[in-house]
Amino acid sequence: MHYDIVLLDADDTLFDFHRAESVALEESLSAFGYTAPLDEYLGAFHRINAEVWRAYEAGTSTSEEIRVRRFVLLLSELGHDADPHALSEMYVSRLGRAAYLLPGARELLDALRGVVPLGLVTNGISEVQRSRLALSGVGEYFDSVTISDEAGIQKPDPEIFRMALEALRAAAGPRSGDRVIMIGDGLHSDIRGAIAAGIDSCWFNIRGAPPNPEISATYTVSGYDELYPILGLG
Repeated sequence: MHYDIVLLDADDTLFDFHRAESVALEESLSAFGYTAPLDEYLGAFHRINAEVWRAYEAGTSTSEEIRVRRFVLLLSELGHDADPHALSEMYVSRLGRAAYLLPGARELLDALRGVVPLGLVTNGISEVQRSRLALSGVGEYFDSVTISDEAGIQKPDPEIFRMALEALRAAAGPRSGDRVIMIGDGLHSDIRGAIAAGIDSCWFNIRGAPPNPEISATYTVSGYDELYPILGLG
């Protein structure tokens, strides 16, 4: 192995978050009487959701605030009078049940399991992430799981990476070392955070997002097959 510790993000690194988000949103809005086709409002939700999560990552909003605020803004834009708090609760519940792994995710975890200590570091709502880890069965692959909602701090703050590494080294014992890599799809959260924490980073860019010249990952890949040689798995 080229690394002593591997840290992984959850959404759009292991889990197909776009699929989960679409299913949870359509089911929730339909239950509250909004039956327009998904493609008529999914783009608006993506835009609004990205805005509120940027505020969360910047530390100017809490997870409790953003989970409701995104639906206040969406319902206002759609002109629908559902209760945003009730809608948010349903969406979070449905999202927690949408445990869709990306093709190849389990195979990568199988290849890494028992070879190198594995840590999950994710910005997210605790009940959503814990539920999907349990339902998918991949939670058992990780020596430690660090969720921003539980840690009280979020990526890209380097402190969450230090917190994750401390927990991981405590759990993994002598197997852990100093060569660490963070793999994730978020340039701002995963890559910038890893750089700030002084560890290597791999931008998992499966969606073909444009690069940011201000954020340079150690590696950039577009799929799991490209990770194997980087990690030293052959």
